[in-house]
Formats: sequence, structure tokens, C-alpha cells
Amino acid sequence: MALALVGCDTGDGKTLKDPVGTVAPPTTTAPVDVQDVVPGDPALTATLPASLPADDVGFRVFAPWSDGAAIDPRHTCDGIDVSPAVSWVAPPAGTVELAVAVVDDSITNGPPFVHWVIAGIDPAAGSLLEGTPPVGAVQALNFFGDVGWGGPCPPPGEGAHDYRLTLFALNQQVELADGTPATDLLDFVELVAIASIDVVGTYGR
Repeated sequence: MALALVGCDTGDGKTLKDPVGTVAPPTTTAPVDVQDVVPGDPALTATLPASLPADDVGFRVFAPWSDGAAIDPRHTCDGIDVSPAVSWVAPPAGTVELAVAVVDDSITNGPPFVHWVIAGIDPAAGSLLEGTPPVGAVQALNFFGDVGWGGPCPPPGEGAHDYRLTLFALNQQVELADGTPATDLLDFVELVAIASIDVVGTYGR
């Protein structure tokens, strides 16, 4: 099963803290039909199985790439630089809202290089559409100086970077504003997270 994260580099180096919280045990006993969770979402189809076994239904996140696989250039500075579709199943009990962060794991000589933090996501929604933040969501000011998504853009010839997409289950609403600095929003998300799950994608130029 795939888990996910993505990021980009402008050269000043930063690194993501370890996700906080614990993954809740399965909360259902019947198989989960993933196509019911993400109906007709072509960006996610390749990484989702037809169903999840009844004894293997826990908090999970899905991205358009498998864990450890390459990120499609459409999500990067070499393409249209659009945020990826994200899908999930089985948020733990007590989840009030969800948040997603994408950080460049390959930059380790400074604070985390944050490409995306979005909070205020309804757990019942089941998915985020590509390039479409939901109504009421809060997006941080990323490390490129833009509000919202900023895709992978590592220096040419440096080798592929690892981008970690983390889905956080939060026990309260995030009441910060759009444009809050990424590290501030991420710090708050990590503080109130009761569980997190991630998936890593790679990208090089």
C-alpha cells in the first residue's frame, strides 16, 4: 500500500520533523471498497488496490505515486506545478479535521523545506482533488513565497530528492489564516495531531 510526500529545493536547506501521534487500529471489520472512497479519480487509480482486506483497514494515505516512486513532472516546476490528488481511508476516532504537508527530506542542514501545508480538510471527504483546495481549507505560505502548493524543483544535476507527503489527523480545528508561514502552520499541525501517515516520492532534474 502506498503512502506519500513531495517537495522542492531552492538551495537553502530544511528538514521535516518526525510525524507525531500514533496510527489508530482498524476501525471497521468489513472490506473497504477503495473505489467508493475515491470514485473515478484518475490521478489515484494506479496506486489504489481494488479493495482493502477486512483485517488490514487502518489509517492510510494515497497519492498519484507509489511509496518511493518518481513524482510525475506535472506536479513540479518542470510541468504545470499543480498540487497532487490525495486520498485517505479510516481516520482514527477523535479526528476533527485533516492536514497535509509536503517537505523535502533531502535537505538536512536547516529547518524543513516546506512545499505545501494545507489544513481544514473534512475527514469525511475522502480525497482532495488535483489542484483544487476544498472550501474552507487553510494553506500556508510555502518556501517559494507563494500561498499553497510549490512543487519539487531540486537543483539540476544534484540527484533526485525525496519528498515526504504526510497526512495528519487533528483533534481540533486549525484557526490560522491563509498565508501563515509554512513552518508556523506545520508546527501547529504537529502539535495537535493524534495520528499521521505518509508516502515518499522522488524527483530529480
